[in-house]
Amino acid sequence: MKVKNIQYNDIKSHVYIYDNKVGQCYMIALPDLNWSLELDMSLNEDELKEEIVIHLFTLLDEETASRIADDLIQWIIEN
Repeated sequence: MKVKNIQYNDIKSHVYIYDNKVGQCYMIALPDLNWSLELDMSLNEDELKEEIVIHLFTLLDEETASRIADDLIQWIIEN
């Protein structure tokens, strides 16, 4: 599990990214926003970003959701 910190505007949160190899998915959680998401490992970077932004956009403005999605994707693909 990866644990990162994220900060944008008024948002400060730990980010938890779990790589579930058995279930072939990523579990991402931002507890301070009461937000989590399960993403299939077969998605490419563009598809990952689209899914993350769509789900974050229910809580945040589009620009902030997009910036957070970029960071999350970077952390997902790093070894």
